[in-house]
Amino acid sequence: MRYPLSTFRCDNEFVSSVAYPRSGLIHVSAIAVASALLIAASIGMLLIQIAPAAWALELGDSDNFMRLAEVRDWLGGQSWWDIRQHRVDPPFGLYTHWSRLADLPLAAGIVVLRPFLGAASAERLAPVVVPLLLLIPALLLQRAIATALAGRLAGLAALGLGALAGPMLVQFVPGRVDHHGIQIVLVLAAIAALVRWPGVRGGAGAALASAVSLNIGMETAPYLAVIAAFIGADWAWRGGERIDRYSAAAAARGHGIALALAVPLLFAATVPVADWGMPKGDAIGRGHVVVAVGGGLALALLSRLWFGRDARLVALAALGIVVAGLVLKLFPEVISAPYAMVGPMLAREWMGHIVEMRSVFAEAATAPLASLGMAWFVAVAAIAAVVAARRGARAEVLVAVLAVTALGLGCWEMRALGLATAVAVPAAGAALAALWQRRAAGGSIVPFALGLLLIGHLPAIVLGATAKPVPPVDRGPPCNTPSALAPLAALPRGVVLAPIDMGGSLLALTPHDVVATPIHRDVHGNLRAYAVFRAPPSSKPPAGIDYVGYCPADGETGILIAGAPHGLLAALAAGRVPPWLVRVGSGPFRTWRVISSR
Repeated sequence: MRYPLSTFRCDNEFVSSVAYPRSGLIHVSAIAVASALLIAASIGMLLIQIAPAAWALELGDSDNFMRLAEVRDWLGGQSWWDIRQHRVDPPFGLYTHWSRLADLPLAAGIVVLRPFLGAASAERLAPVVVPLLLLIPALLLQRAIATALAGRLAGLAALGLGALAGPMLVQFVPGRVDHHGIQIVLVLAAIAALVRWPGVRGGAGAALASAVSLNIGMETAPYLAVIAAFIGADWAWRGGERIDRYSAAAAARGHGIALALAVPLLFAATVPVADWGMPKGDAIGRGHVVVAVGGGLALALLSRLWFGRDARLVALAALGIVVAGLVLKLFPEVISAPYAMVGPMLAREWMGHIVEMRSVFAEAATAPLASLGMAWFVAVAAIAAVVAARRGARAEVLVAVLAVTALGLGCWEMRALGLATAVAVPAAGAALAALWQRRAAGGSIVPFALGLLLIGHLPAIVLGATAKPVPPVDRGPPCNTPSALAPLAALPRGVVLAPIDMGGSLLALTPHDVVATPIHRDVHGNLRAYAVFRAPPSSKPPAGIDYVGYCPADGETGILIAGAPHGLLAALAAGRVPPWLVRVGSGPFRTWRVISSR
């Protein structure tokens, strides 16, 4: 006897695309053991490759150092409500766009480990452990989504694909304590809630995950908007088919009410009262709260009304027009460019050289095959999801819409490929399971083998390998490590003027204040740093600066020197030191003390 091992309830029907022979607990245990082994293998691989560096606080990306500095300040007594970095651009400080919710995992890890290891070791081990612990729910959520789509075999395939998905795993490696891993988990949780729990529970669960994600950062806003729009469209198309807690109307009602409650509550719990009226586009602000409350309540109200499909479609369109008009007229910051505040000079000279902020299409101009490799997995998964969605099942349509969204966002900006890959994994797992089912039913193994080749990560790896390797330039050892910055850390505390990308590691690994940091809101400090480094050395030192330094190995250093060959940084690199500077310390980070800064 054959029976569906996993089903997804869709109004009056149950949808399942994979069937297994009855095998009882033995088969379920085998799936569980295989899942555990895949997760353990993924974590073990990351531990072996990267954990030693993370234990040494060699965190790589400057945002990781910024997160560590922020959590350290909070645990050291800074208020929950105060997310300002007071050691940045003194005496002004930097009002960051981050949320305390994103600080919770790292802070919790440090607090739990402190009694056993002491403060210093806890701060070293927590950055190793916390990202890996977040990887576990990410992989399990991918398995849950794929299982709802096509059964347990699809879930296992998704787990294997996720455990090898490089662009996604980058956000969970030891030391990656920035907020991107949490965001991936939350978006997957919203999708899983909808495909696993039809009706009120699914809509409300997706809203809660969306509210937390929105509070942490705007990177996931496009996915959350698509999810909300899908729930509304699903109600408009088939909301009158049945009125109970499993209906599309119930899902819309649950999503709308939960969104209208959770977004303002989290906003009130994390944003100081003095900032509630502040217009913000790069973090949750008044506009986002008004749209969530107004749109959520309107959707919940509409879902309780009984009228035909045509009327529902018109009502949903009217709601969309009202929300769009509200945003455009009263809260345009909601759709403003998040980095517009940096200005044209910093956008060109600093952000324009950040590789992860470039599009795949920009990379295609110089390396077409390599750029194809970047988006290959997401593209193939999106195609497979669209093909599966032709059957019309609600879960498959949702996953297809999100996979296409992921492909667009991943191609638009390469740093979005991590989340895009995570969203695409369940669709890829379901596609592999469907091909295996066809083979198990007596078909040829060729389609499955070809599908495994195309959907697996091998094509992306091969295409990526076609990129012409950049000849290595030995500019010296990196400077964003504790050992490299130890000589500077031993000097009396002061204000350090350094290129932007060194700001995070200087904050986390030394006691000094800094002028520039790789945070787009640090406009004043970053402009000041670039103005000093790009201008010819003056006869007088810049006010309020105690140390000037740079790292020869940093790419930003070379860009600054090339853009301003007669500037201060170029002069220091060439050995032309102005009289108001004297060399201090040692090591790869070259440091000068300002003789008189006031």
